[in-house]
Amino acid sequence: MCGIAAVIVADGYAAPMNLGRLRHRGPDAQGEWTSPDGKIWFGHTRLSIVDLSPTGAQPMHDPETGNVIIFNGEIYNHAKLREEMRVSGAAVKWAGTSDTETLLVAYRLWGRAMLPRLKGMFAFVIYDAATQGVFIARGPSGIKPLYYTRSRGMLRFASEARALFGDSGPAYDRRSVSAYLQWGSCPEDGFIFPRTRILPSGSLMTVKADTSVETEHYWPKKSYPLSSGEDAPRRVRKLLETAVEEHLMADVPVASFLSGGIDSSVVTALASRALGPGRLQTFSVGFSEGEFDETQIAGIVAKQYQTDHHRIELGEEEIVRLVQEAVSRMDAPSQDAINTYIVSKKIAECGIKVALSGLGGDELFGGYPSFRDAPILRRLAGMPQWMRRLARGFGKLGERMADIPGGDIMAIAIWRRRLWTDAMLRKAGLPVSPLHTLPSPEFGDDFAKISWAEMSVYMGQTLLRDADQMSMAVSLELRVPFLDEELIEYVLSLPAHEKTRYRITKGLLVEACKDLLPERVYQRRKMGFALPMDAWMRGPLKEFKMEGVDEVKRLGLLAPGAVEWIVAEFEDGRIHWTRVWSLVILGHYLKRNAMQADVRELELKN
Repeated sequence: MCGIAAVIVADGYAAPMNLGRLRHRGPDAQGEWTSPDGKIWFGHTRLSIVDLSPTGAQPMHDPETGNVIIFNGEIYNHAKLREEMRVSGAAVKWAGTSDTETLLVAYRLWGRAMLPRLKGMFAFVIYDAATQGVFIARGPSGIKPLYYTRSRGMLRFASEARALFGDSGPAYDRRSVSAYLQWGSCPEDGFIFPRTRILPSGSLMTVKADTSVETEHYWPKKSYPLSSGEDAPRRVRKLLETAVEEHLMADVPVASFLSGGIDSSVVTALASRALGPGRLQTFSVGFSEGEFDETQIAGIVAKQYQTDHHRIELGEEEIVRLVQEAVSRMDAPSQDAINTYIVSKKIAECGIKVALSGLGGDELFGGYPSFRDAPILRRLAGMPQWMRRLARGFGKLGERMADIPGGDIMAIAIWRRRLWTDAMLRKAGLPVSPLHTLPSPEFGDDFAKISWAEMSVYMGQTLLRDADQMSMAVSLELRVPFLDEELIEYVLSLPAHEKTRYRITKGLLVEACKDLLPERVYQRRKMGFALPMDAWMRGPLKEFKMEGVDEVKRLGLLAPGAVEWIVAEFEDGRIHWTRVWSLVILGHYLKRNAMQADVRELELKN
């Protein structure tokens, strides 16, 4: 796992970027490379996990072609790819055992056709010596980010947005502020600073010598027709076993987040079985407040699988300090990143470099209320317009109902994730942007469509970005076995009844792994890793809250009186704490990253 950066210019000399801004992503080593004509510069900071020797260092050069790669991520099937090359008759002289070298040789042999062969999480940039251009790709689910800026005759890429910010500060506008407040994070097609762009997940980009660019999606497939679903639990179990085993690939110890929920317990159980008793370290974070503590159940799982278990208990004073610290470490604003930072920091302090997470299980197997709510909301969306307009008179719920998009279940599932309604945005003097339009495949039923909406929006633009920025802030690599592409594609193709007939949340997953799980893990209400933010924002975080919202007010981002109105709505218990917290995060983030930023009002057709 690493930090990568690149500069490409059409004319002149590519000035190096400041790799110090990516040092936390790769504290073990650092390297730079400049093309023979000086028009391309690559930089890399390394967190050594696979092939710890110098043969795994980057930027890495292919002596046969002159190609050069910088790579962030892991290719879990790289050993199998090497075997495939050997069987095909390719005469490859390997210098080391890193997956980076495997990628570089794969590009030599297969070019862009290597992408469907890769299993892993990745973002990479390859200099193609034959064309003097650059080939860039980002993994299917978007686990690893890649940001870029484009100006006349120059492109700059980096693993984190802040590495691209100039000394004068980036510019933002009210459209991007509105998009962030709607979702509590930045959409892939609308970063808070519009000059900074995000290469979409499952995309590739080619950059020619004149810096002209072509971008296209290579994943997902165009359609996922329904399969027979025959023996689905057995197939899910086999795919999960393979995915977890592959995600254990490392030359350093691999640990596991263990919250006590279904997903992390399944991952922990399979990882422990693959490694053997006593070889897997597990970590649970608990609170002195019992209402928010799940570590007792996590301890039961750890005992059953004989893991080297660590229970970390945090008191209110330390957590409040860590909340503020997490906000200061954000690469992109997000109202939902704090938990990941707290867990990651505590694990990294124990000397761990790699940890497994259960992220993705809810999206695939139906763990969110959206799987229940979206069909109901679609029926409400079919109400006549005059009735929906009347709904605005029935308080906050009616106000939200008035915004429900008609017809498409995917649009409704996406809409359900909004934090700020159209009415809130208008009252704040902000433009109302249209809902996301996703590059969506054709699915066989509504369950798969809701899965895809959750994966593309909440998971893609919030959870995965938070997982990357908050874990890498403390030099920890987070791996997510549930996002194995074979598992994703198989589950998306299953008929809905295979996932809903078990009368329990995530029934198919539980059925597939029931023999692994203590009954208490799945026969209880879903909790998640929650913090009592509502109470803290009224108590120990009140000053921090007001500092953030006061900065938003000072910058004039919202209409006069809008900030006071939002805070009053929260104080009186009329809106959820996340609506105000998104403002708090925005204020602190802009104060830190946009010192001299200019606010430009953009016209928007509503």
